[in-house]
Amino acid sequence: MMSAYVDDYYTPDAIKMEINSRDFASRVRIINANARVLCSFLRSRSLSFANEGRTIASDSVPPPFVIKEVFYPKYITPNNYNMCRRDREQNDNFGALFSLTFISQLASEAFYNALPCAKGPSLGTNFTLVCPYTILAHYNELEWAAQYGVEEGIVRVSVGMEDIETLMEWFRRSLDVAEAAV
Repeated sequence: MMSAYVDDYYTPDAIKMEINSRDFASRVRIINANARVLCSFLRSRSLSFANEGRTIASDSVPPPFVIKEVFYPKYITPNNYNMCRRDREQNDNFGALFSLTFISQLASEAFYNALPCAKGPSLGTNFTLVCPYTILAHYNELEWAAQYGVEEGIVRVSVGMEDIETLMEWFRRSLDVAEAAV
């Protein structure tokens, strides 16, 4: 099959990629740190966190949590992630990608629409991107996806390098909007 191979990689593109990769490690450290902080915050306001061995007095009103789960390797599959990770000494790095599920479609849509970051299905950018995962990945097969537990309202986030205070404000406000919507 090597006879069919043609190296047509455009030289200026290769040069630009090499230049852009020089600070990759430092960018990844910032992005990982941002994701850790965001996920910790979002998990603290989720049903999964509230249900972790905590009891609510029968006469008290539980908080108005709208996030069901924060799907981030640190919380969902840390052992599997640790088996595959290359940076084994960096036990607090779980990447920049996470997903959220919500108690209702209304909460999911309100949260997504209120987030002032870029919207799109890509990941690995220097800026935060968010997308309605199931709608993009399974639009014509939502019932099929649902039978495997893939909820329609999943919001997928690829965290970027924005200032952490800015990110926290975006997500805090968006969560407040989702809570008010339900």
